[in-house]
Amino acid sequence: MTREVALWCAIAFLAGVPRLARLDFLLTNPEAATALVSLTVLRGEPALFPNPLFGWLQALLFTVFGASEVSARLVAALSGVVLCLLPVALRLQLGRTRALIFAALLAFSPTLWFVSREMGGAILAWMLAFAAHCAWRARRPALAAAAFGALLATGQDAIPPLIVTVLASSAALPLDAVRPSARTVAIVLLAFVLSATALLMRPTGLGDAFNGYALWAQTRGGDASISVGRLMLGLVISEPVIWLGAAFALAAFARMRAQLRAESAWWIWIAAGLGVLIVSAGRSAALLAPLTIGMAGLASAAYDALLASAQRWGSWRREGVVVAIAFVLLIYASLGVWQYAGQARSAWLASAVVAALLIAALVAAGSLTMDYGAPLRGVALAGVAALSLYTFGVGIQMNHARPHNPAEPYRVQAADLDLMTLQEDIRLISVRATGEPNALDVHLAEDAPAALQWVLRDRRRFDALEDAGAPDVVLTPAAEKPRVAGNFIGTAYAVTAQAPLNEVRCVGLPWGGGDCWSLARWLAFRDAETTHANLWVLWLRDDVARRASGMR
Repeated sequence: MTREVALWCAIAFLAGVPRLARLDFLLTNPEAATALVSLTVLRGEPALFPNPLFGWLQALLFTVFGASEVSARLVAALSGVVLCLLPVALRLQLGRTRALIFAALLAFSPTLWFVSREMGGAILAWMLAFAAHCAWRARRPALAAAAFGALLATGQDAIPPLIVTVLASSAALPLDAVRPSARTVAIVLLAFVLSATALLMRPTGLGDAFNGYALWAQTRGGDASISVGRLMLGLVISEPVIWLGAAFALAAFARMRAQLRAESAWWIWIAAGLGVLIVSAGRSAALLAPLTIGMAGLASAAYDALLASAQRWGSWRREGVVVAIAFVLLIYASLGVWQYAGQARSAWLASAVVAALLIAALVAAGSLTMDYGAPLRGVALAGVAALSLYTFGVGIQMNHARPHNPAEPYRVQAADLDLMTLQEDIRLISVRATGEPNALDVHLAEDAPAALQWVLRDRRRFDALEDAGAPDVVLTPAAEKPRVAGNFIGTAYAVTAQAPLNEVRCVGLPWGGGDCWSLARWLAFRDAETTHANLWVLWLRDDVARRASGMR
């Protein structure tokens, strides 16, 4: 067990625990729609997998562990963990320290963290694309071919990663440098067929994959699609460690053409990823994966150079004092701004000004007895530490503290917690009325959201409203009433929630100036004043209601 191996194990642990812990929160509509397809296939009914590799892996987990939120998200979560560890394949090309930094940046990225916990096949496709890229740069064409073939089996989710990884890999290592053989082509085809057909157990998966390519070209933005502006806003406020590091790398490499060419693959990950983000119709946070990977690759070079400079020229005792003082001042400034956002008092902004002046004085004082490099390195290290702490806090808030918050920049729709209440109420009513938890006939309107269908997936009857005779329970949109025989008593539940964030901005005041209260609240706490809830009504037949209440 060397120190490097121990560090890679630590990164694996730090990447795995946040992504695998507490996966049991409610599925959103896009997540539930995908999970219902796997559940349909598992029940022996005909269905089409837009992503055949992800679909049969999820169906396999449903078979082994049962259909639940955890088993539905497990493939995506594990794919996210593997993606964070792939820089280990670039140790020889990037250097051991830089590869570790690269992996750590991916592990703590709130964007990749979010995508790994959002059930879907996109993160699986990006993981395979990054694996093919890393294997190609490591001159392992057989492994690159296997990953590339598996990527083709991800159907609808394969096109954006395919475009990005082909362009980036060609820039990093041209085809004539590796010279793919007939064996490599055979590996691609074999990996594609085995991955798409569930190891030849589901031959229709080949058709599903090709149909998925067509679906991507035909996809149009819907309610679950996120605007480019909202996605880029989330990237800016969630990933300061990565994009600031990439900016410093650009400034450092601007005058070194050889180094700039050596880093060209990461620039292509960013540029091609941005192009795919703009032209894609059905956008989600997964389309930010190439930008995050590319910026993390560049940022790792900047932070590797910073650590190398500190190790070569610095003194840990001397610069450690600067780091400690500057870190405390930065935390003081950030807490002051946070407090300002909570109380809408501009006086708290003075803490940021005071901290900046004290840090400048610290650098000036340090330069009197030593060179400018030492205090500047200390301040830079303190800034990286403070931004890393902020980034980790953003990831915790987005993925664990408030996973149902529709005001998060990457989440347009969120399943409302009333869904859990609805599920429990139906179970309790059934127990009180019949003595069994799942004995009531539950009829659902055809246009029910996928999240609601997923919550009621285990009900004994699951028919369309038009086919209902006199059911025990009917669920309809809030504006409709049951078109069935019998008298019903209704109770409304919020099923999904949306936060368009249109009001999150500064507005002008009649007497001059601007009111930025809503923007400050959103930046600090992700609170939005306007949240739209989708209401559905639980209609209970009157005789069932009397039995459930103890009346006969």
